[in-house]
Amino acid sequence: MTNAQAKIVPGLAVQLGDRPLQVVGARPEIADFWRDAQAGRWEDATLRFIDIATARPGSVLVDVGAWIGPISLYAAPRVEKVIALEPDPVAHQELAANIEANVKNVEVWNAAVDQAPGVLKLYAPEGFGGSVTSSIGSGEPIEVKTVTFDDLDAAAGASQAILKVDIEGHEFRVMDALIDFASRRRAPTHLSLHPRSIWSELRKSGGWLAARRETMRATMDAIDKLQVVGPVLLSETGGPATRAAVFRLIYLKRRPKNFSVEVREPRQAA
Repeated sequence: MTNAQAKIVPGLAVQLGDRPLQVVGARPEIADFWRDAQAGRWEDATLRFIDIATARPGSVLVDVGAWIGPISLYAAPRVEKVIALEPDPVAHQELAANIEANVKNVEVWNAAVDQAPGVLKLYAPEGFGGSVTSSIGSGEPIEVKTVTFDDLDAAAGASQAILKVDIEGHEFRVMDALIDFASRRRAPTHLSLHPRSIWSELRKSGGWLAARRETMRATMDAIDKLQVVGPVLLSETGGPATRAAVFRLIYLKRRPKNFSVEVREPRQAA
């Protein structure tokens, strides 16, 4: 632990699900987040996915884009191990402090996932420590270490893997490796999709219809690829991620809506 991390002391008592926690809440917006999470006003669909995916004991959760740790902390008592990745330096410090104060079976990696090991430039439009650090867009930049899904595969060992990915648009760039990992491991998968990040970039140089069309194409391409792992559901409704359902999220909103999909029942190996 670095000196900077040692100065961060979890001092906010909250409860996430049935588990009492001591978490870092020094930043007002983070304290508000934890209170919302405690009150059930944060990603109940993601927590429901974790409940379903961890019903069988002995799994390893790979939490890619762990932020300050809500999913890792929630899942830790339910699994053998959690591997939590977070490249944002501010969020990583709070993640590490939250983990140390509450659980013993979580490995914290200060890294981003990418197609190859090396470095990746990330941007924080709202400043580091928020929940929207991304490889797409603009804002305060930083270069971070990268690891691959092969590295995560090795770290997970022989245990049943569960995959949760929330990486603010970068999922489109690593989709093939993500699918390969999830299909080989037959991993229940929760994937946050950020079509708005694609649309925002396309709108800088293209028209309304062209930007929506390409955003729709890229989003459906990701969902179609994920079908290799298993039937893809919309997390919020539990219904299938059909073209019609995605069309409503991409075209019938003022801006394309970010949303999550999941595979609860991976296909059997051939």
